Amino acid sequence: MDTLAVLKEIELFRGLTEDELRKVATLATEHRVPRGAYVFMEGEDRQAVYFIRRGLIKIVKVDEEGREHIVNILGAGEMFPHVGFFQEGPYPASAQAMETSLLLAIRNAAFDALLMEHPDIARKVMRVMGSKILQLQAKLQELAVYDSRERVIALIRHFVDEHGTRHPDGTATFRLPVTHAEMAHMVGLTRESVNRIWNQLRRDGILTGDKDQWTVRLDLLAKRG
Repeated sequence: MDTLAVLKEIELFRGLTEDELRKVATLATEHRVPRGAYVFMEGEDRQAVYFIRRGLIKIVKVDEEGREHIVNILGAGEMFPHVGFFQEGPYPASAQAMETSLLLAIRNAAFDALLMEHPDIARKVMRVMGSKILQLQAKLQELAVYDSRERVIALIRHFVDEHGTRHPDGTATFRLPVTHAEMAHMVGLTRESVNRIWNQLRRDGILTGDKDQWTVRLDLLAKRG
Protein backbone atom coordinates (compact mmCIF):
# COMPACT_ATOMS: atom_id res chain seq x y z
CA MET A 1 0.00 0.00 0.00
CA ASP A 2 1.47 3.36 -0.97
CA THR A 3 1.65 6.44 1.28
CA LEU A 4 -1.37 8.10 -0.34
CA ALA A 5 -3.54 5.04 0.28
CA VAL A 6 -2.43 4.91 3.91
CA LEU A 7 -3.24 8.58 4.49
CA LYS A 8 -6.73 8.09 3.06
CA GLU A 9 -7.46 5.64 5.88
CA ILE A 10 -6.35 8.03 8.64
CA GLU A 11 -9.21 9.90 10.31
CA LEU A 12 -7.30 13.17 10.49
CA PHE A 13 -7.05 13.40 6.70
CA ARG A 14 -10.38 11.93 5.57
CA GLY A 15 -11.84 15.32 4.68
CA LEU A 16 -9.02 16.18 2.29
CA THR A 17 -9.27 16.05 -1.48
CA GLU A 18 -6.99 13.84 -3.57
CA ASP A 19 -4.81 16.82 -4.43
CA GLU A 20 -4.57 17.90 -0.79
CA LEU A 21 -3.66 14.36 0.25
CA ARG A 22 -0.84 14.32 -2.29
CA LYS A 23 0.59 17.47 -0.73
CA VAL A 24 0.53 15.83 2.70
CA ALA A 25 2.01 12.60 1.30
CA THR A 26 5.10 14.45 0.05
CA LEU A 27 5.93 15.26 3.69
CA ALA A 28 5.63 11.71 5.04
CA THR A 29 8.59 9.41 5.60
CA GLU A 30 8.38 5.72 6.50
CA HIS A 31 10.00 4.25 9.62
CA ARG A 32 10.30 0.62 10.69
CA VAL A 33 10.43 0.28 14.47
CA PRO A 34 11.52 -3.09 15.95
CA ARG A 35 9.59 -4.62 18.82
CA GLY A 36 10.59 -3.03 22.11
CA ALA A 37 12.21 0.02 20.53
CA TYR A 38 11.09 3.52 21.49
CA VAL A 39 9.78 5.92 18.86
CA PHE A 40 10.41 8.78 21.27
CA MET A 41 10.77 9.34 25.01
CA GLU A 42 8.70 11.48 27.33
CA GLY A 43 10.26 14.94 27.66
CA GLU A 44 12.18 14.88 24.37
CA ASP A 45 11.73 17.80 21.99
CA ARG A 46 8.70 17.18 19.82
CA GLN A 47 9.77 17.01 16.20
CA ALA A 48 7.19 14.89 14.39
CA VAL A 49 3.78 13.26 14.51
CA TYR A 50 3.48 9.56 13.66
CA PHE A 51 0.80 7.49 11.94
CA ILE A 52 0.66 3.72 12.33
CA ARG A 53 0.66 1.84 9.05
CA ARG A 54 1.07 -1.55 10.71
CA GLY A 55 1.76 -2.71 14.25
CA LEU A 56 1.00 -1.74 17.85
CA ILE A 57 2.36 1.22 19.78
CA LYS A 58 2.19 1.55 23.57
CA ILE A 59 1.93 5.08 25.02
CA VAL A 60 3.52 5.22 28.47
CA LYS A 61 3.95 7.87 31.17
CA VAL A 62 6.25 7.63 34.17
CA ASP A 63 5.06 8.85 37.58
CA GLU A 64 7.13 10.63 40.23
CA GLU A 65 8.21 7.30 41.72
CA GLY A 66 9.52 6.04 38.39
CA ARG A 67 6.68 3.61 37.69
CA GLU A 68 5.40 3.23 34.14
CA HIS A 69 1.69 3.62 33.41
CA ILE A 70 0.18 2.66 30.07
CA VAL A 71 -1.96 5.50 28.75
CA ASN A 72 -3.12 3.83 25.55
CA ILE A 73 -2.49 1.07 23.03
CA LEU A 74 -2.70 2.25 19.41
CA GLY A 75 -3.05 0.26 16.20
CA ALA A 76 -3.14 0.72 12.43
CA GLY A 77 -4.59 4.01 11.19
CA GLU A 78 -4.04 5.91 14.44
CA MET A 79 -1.81 8.91 15.10
CA PHE A 80 0.33 9.84 18.07
CA PRO A 81 0.89 11.95 20.05
CA HIS A 82 -2.75 13.06 20.03
CA VAL A 83 -1.79 16.67 20.70
CA GLY A 84 -0.21 16.38 17.29
CA PHE A 85 0.76 19.36 15.24
CA PHE A 86 -1.03 22.08 17.16
CA GLN A 87 0.81 22.29 20.46
CA GLU A 88 4.41 23.14 21.24
CA GLY A 89 6.51 21.57 23.96
CA PRO A 90 8.12 18.18 24.57
CA TYR A 91 6.53 14.81 23.95
CA PRO A 92 4.00 14.30 26.80
CA ALA A 93 4.65 10.54 27.03
CA SER A 94 6.89 7.81 25.63
CA ALA A 95 5.93 5.67 22.65
CA GLN A 96 7.19 2.09 22.41
CA ALA A 97 6.57 -0.57 19.74
CA MET A 98 4.84 -3.66 21.17
CA GLU A 99 5.60 -5.50 17.94
CA THR A 100 7.61 -4.60 14.86
CA SER A 101 5.71 -1.61 13.48
CA LEU A 102 5.67 0.42 10.29
CA LEU A 103 5.07 4.13 10.81
CA LEU A 104 4.67 7.25 8.72
CA ALA A 105 6.23 10.38 10.20
CA ILE A 106 5.48 14.00 9.34
CA ARG A 107 7.76 16.62 10.82
CA ASN A 108 5.96 19.42 12.64
CA ALA A 109 7.85 22.22 10.91
CA ALA A 110 7.07 20.89 7.43
CA PHE A 111 3.38 20.43 8.26
CA ASP A 112 3.15 23.92 9.76
CA ALA A 113 4.54 25.36 6.52
CA LEU A 114 1.99 23.38 4.49
CA LEU A 115 -0.91 24.66 6.63
CA MET A 116 0.30 28.25 6.27
CA GLU A 117 0.43 27.85 2.50
CA HIS A 118 -2.91 25.99 2.23
CA PRO A 119 -5.43 27.31 4.81
CA ASP A 120 -8.20 25.02 3.46
CA ILE A 121 -6.17 22.01 4.60
CA ALA A 122 -5.63 23.67 7.98
CA ARG A 123 -9.37 24.22 8.52
CA LYS A 124 -10.26 20.64 7.62
CA VAL A 125 -7.54 19.10 9.78
CA MET A 126 -8.30 21.30 12.80
CA ARG A 127 -12.01 20.44 12.54
CA VAL A 128 -11.20 16.72 12.80
CA MET A 129 -8.71 17.30 15.63
CA GLY A 130 -11.33 19.26 17.58
CA SER A 131 -13.79 16.40 17.22
CA LYS A 132 -11.14 13.87 18.29
CA ILE A 133 -10.31 15.86 21.42
CA LEU A 134 -14.01 15.99 22.37
CA GLN A 135 -14.24 12.21 21.97
CA LEU A 136 -11.23 11.69 24.24
CA GLN A 137 -12.65 14.06 26.85
CA ALA A 138 -15.98 12.20 26.79
CA LYS A 139 -14.22 8.87 27.35
CA LEU A 140 -12.30 10.28 30.32
CA GLN A 141 -15.47 11.72 31.86
CA GLU A 142 -17.28 8.40 31.47
CA LEU A 143 -14.40 6.48 33.05
CA ALA A 144 -14.40 8.83 36.05
CA VAL A 145 -17.94 7.80 37.05
CA TYR A 146 -17.70 4.08 36.19
CA ASP A 147 -17.43 1.44 38.88
CA SER A 148 -14.66 -1.15 38.66
CA ARG A 149 -16.64 -3.64 36.52
CA GLU A 150 -17.73 -0.92 34.09
CA ARG A 151 -14.13 0.25 33.74
CA VAL A 152 -12.96 -3.20 32.67
CA ILE A 153 -15.90 -3.50 30.27
CA ALA A 154 -15.09 -0.08 28.80
CA LEU A 155 -11.52 -1.24 28.24
CA ILE A 156 -12.72 -4.41 26.50
CA ARG A 157 -14.87 -2.26 24.21
CA HIS A 158 -11.80 -0.16 23.47
CA PHE A 159 -9.77 -3.23 22.50
CA VAL A 160 -12.63 -4.45 20.29
CA ASP A 161 -12.85 -1.05 18.57
CA GLU A 162 -9.12 -0.63 18.12
CA HIS A 163 -7.78 -4.18 17.70
CA GLY A 164 -10.79 -6.40 17.09
CA THR A 165 -13.15 -7.78 14.46
CA ARG A 166 -16.93 -7.78 14.84
CA HIS A 167 -18.88 -10.77 13.48
CA PRO A 168 -22.49 -11.16 12.22
CA ASP A 169 -23.35 -13.50 15.09
CA GLY A 170 -22.97 -10.69 17.62
CA THR A 171 -19.51 -11.67 18.83
CA ALA A 172 -16.17 -9.97 18.36
CA THR A 173 -12.65 -11.35 18.45
CA PHE A 174 -9.88 -9.13 19.71
CA ARG A 175 -6.25 -9.12 20.70
CA LEU A 176 -5.37 -8.38 24.28
CA PRO A 177 -1.97 -6.67 23.95
CA VAL A 178 -1.47 -6.06 27.69
CA THR A 179 -1.33 -8.02 30.94
CA HIS A 180 -3.95 -7.71 33.67
CA ALA A 181 -1.49 -5.65 35.69
CA GLU A 182 -1.11 -3.23 32.76
CA MET A 183 -4.88 -3.12 32.30
CA ALA A 184 -5.20 -2.22 35.98
CA HIS A 185 -2.87 0.74 35.50
CA MET A 186 -4.89 1.89 32.49
CA VAL A 187 -8.19 2.04 34.39
CA GLY A 188 -7.03 2.88 37.91
CA LEU A 189 -7.67 -0.48 39.56
CA THR A 190 -5.60 -3.19 41.23
CA ARG A 191 -4.47 -6.26 39.31
CA GLU A 192 -6.51 -8.40 41.70
CA SER A 193 -9.68 -6.45 40.85
CA VAL A 194 -9.09 -6.87 37.11
CA ASN A 195 -8.43 -10.62 37.58
CA ARG A 196 -11.65 -11.03 39.58
CA ILE A 197 -13.80 -9.12 37.07
CA TRP A 198 -12.19 -10.88 34.09
CA ASN A 199 -12.80 -14.31 35.59
CA GLN A 200 -16.42 -13.39 36.37
CA LEU A 201 -16.95 -12.33 32.74
CA ARG A 202 -15.60 -15.73 31.69
CA ARG A 203 -17.92 -17.57 34.11
CA ASP A 204 -20.86 -15.55 32.75
CA GLY A 205 -20.02 -16.72 29.23
CA ILE A 206 -19.27 -13.19 28.04
CA LEU A 207 -15.57 -13.84 27.42
CA THR A 208 -13.89 -16.93 26.01
CA GLY A 209 -10.31 -17.41 24.97
CA ASP A 210 -6.80 -17.65 26.32
CA LYS A 211 -3.58 -15.63 26.48
CA ASP A 212 -3.90 -12.69 24.06
CA GLN A 213 -6.75 -13.88 21.79
CA TRP A 214 -10.31 -13.49 23.05
CA THR A 215 -13.93 -13.64 21.90
CA VAL A 216 -16.61 -11.48 23.52
CA ARG A 217 -20.41 -11.67 23.23
CA LEU A 218 -21.32 -8.06 22.58
CA ASP A 219 -25.01 -8.48 23.44
CA LEU A 220 -24.20 -9.78 26.93
CA LEU A 221 -21.44 -7.21 27.37
CA ALA A 222 -23.97 -4.44 26.67
CA LYS A 223 -26.43 -5.86 29.20
CA ARG A 224 -23.77 -6.28 31.88
CA GLY A 225 -22.17 -2.86 31.16
